Amino acid sequence: MADPEIGGNPYQQLLKRFAITLLLGVVVYRLGAWVPVPGINVDVLRDRISGDGSGEGAVDAVLRWANMFNGGTIANGSVFGLGIMPYISASIIIQLMAFSFPALKALQKEGEVGKRKLNQYTRYVTVGICSVQSLLAGLALAKLDSGVFLQAGVNQAQFIAQTVLVVTCGSMVLLWLAEQITKHGVGNGVSVIIMIGILAGFPPAIGAMFDDPNTDLSKFLLLAGVFILIVAGMVVVTQARRFLNMEQQRRVKGNQVYGGANTKLPLMLNQAGVIPVIFSSPVMVVLVMAFSGIGLAGLLDHGGPGYRYLFAAMIVFFTYFYISITVDLNDWANNFKQSGFFVRGIKPGRNTVDYIHRILMRITFIGAISLAVITIMPSALGTALGLSGPVAQMILGGVGLLIVVGVSLDVIQKVSAFLLAHQYQGMMAGGGPGGKPGGAPASSRYGKKAASKRF
Repeated sequence: MADPEIGGNPYQQLLKRFAITLLLGVVVYRLGAWVPVPGINVDVLRDRISGDGSGEGAVDAVLRWANMFNGGTIANGSVFGLGIMPYISASIIIQLMAFSFPALKALQKEGEVGKRKLNQYTRYVTVGICSVQSLLAGLALAKLDSGVFLQAGVNQAQFIAQTVLVVTCGSMVLLWLAEQITKHGVGNGVSVIIMIGILAGFPPAIGAMFDDPNTDLSKFLLLAGVFILIVAGMVVVTQARRFLNMEQQRRVKGNQVYGGANTKLPLMLNQAGVIPVIFSSPVMVVLVMAFSGIGLAGLLDHGGPGYRYLFAAMIVFFTYFYISITVDLNDWANNFKQSGFFVRGIKPGRNTVDYIHRILMRITFIGAISLAVITIMPSALGTALGLSGPVAQMILGGVGLLIVVGVSLDVIQKVSAFLLAHQYQGMMAGGGPGGKPGGAPASSRYGKKAASKRF
């Protein structure tokens, strides 16, 4: 569907977009999160995954971590149990393959046509990932603990086949909901779905904190203060940029001077986002299993110092790894050269590549350390404050809270850009959204494309 034309009351359009986001992202998604796959013993599954985290193994920890991202759908045995994560994994795979296969890299440079083709490939990979993950989930539920996760009398083979079909279809329906939010709602639909799933865990976490008899007013105020400081720090890390001064070469043709513009190249503190955590989590599961196999399981107890330090080191490693294969500085330098831009005080070409690489590696180190600290913060602070389980995961930081902060900032920026576009439209049309008498609306004077703004 085409972008809505900017005109009329912008606040009514924002209200409509928020209503669509609320309907699809909260009502439909959260209702689906409570619809279980037929044949699952939900009570047993919920007790296994939604425990307090004491004595958990690596697999249980990963399941609890994924359950937090999916808003409790795994613990509920929901048809949305896989959530939107298979699509994110598929997007990462396609993105990494694009830097290894010239054909995919060429599609990235073909504009909207290439983007649609890559999106199509991403959906195909998503279906494959959903099928494999749902098959593994069905086998695990049917075979673990002699089938205690299944209701009595359920045929295991039939349950596995039905789980693959139902859960795969559920994930694709959830992807469709995310696309509708992107088109007609507020913000990126995939990010909004993840944020809603994470926020769904906050009320139970706060309720568990108040149910704890050891939580008094002083402890509550301490947690509130720590929470505010953590959110403020996350905002700083998310918004941090390192700007490089760029200049454009001047060209003289006759009596006219072309170029000479000045701009800034923003480099994010953390270019990789939360992808290093996604990479590190399964690696940690494999390492824990390997250490258990050789009788050294105590060195990597989940939540222990050894586990936390190794997890942090893996996050730093994968941050550099991801940036090294996704950021093509030579391509950046070529684009600068073609457009006539250069870094102020640095010669174009190889010198520019080396200079940006130096800057990028320095700020990436800070970003990687920040991401590692944010990830292990719930476990460390929870131990210090005597908290565990969902309270520590939700209140004391972690990747989930970092995603909520990042998506919230993105939504705020897009709402501000939407209102700013209306303001400019009103000035171009002679004032007001519809223009003054004698002044045509911006949509008729300047064309619908110029007056359109997508979230």
